[in-house]
Amino acid sequence: MKDTTSIAKALGDPIRYRILRMLAESENKCCSIPGVDGQSDAVCNCVLMKELDMIQSRVSYHMKELVETGLVIEKPLGRWKFYSINYDTMREFLNQLKEEFDL
Repeated sequence: MKDTTSIAKALGDPIRYRILRMLAESENKCCSIPGVDGQSDAVCNCVLMKELDMIQSRVSYHMKELVETGLVIEKPLGRWKFYSINYDTMREFLNQLKEEFDL
């Protein structure tokens, strides 16, 4: 598993935390790629841009941080990227916290 400190740091950013919540709760699929809507549990970066009211480079910055920690899985499709939560890493992180803090 990735370093718990880097994951905690990534989660400490309100925007990245909001992105994870959006990925966990999202029924939003891609709004602009024909034939993709509803076929995946992943969320397109175009949806994140719209929901966060951010330009693509800012969304990419935050997604890079989440992908590097292992919390998010990135799947490229042409010029678009789709994101989903890596629940295995999330569980490992929570178990590590339980162990380290004797919960």
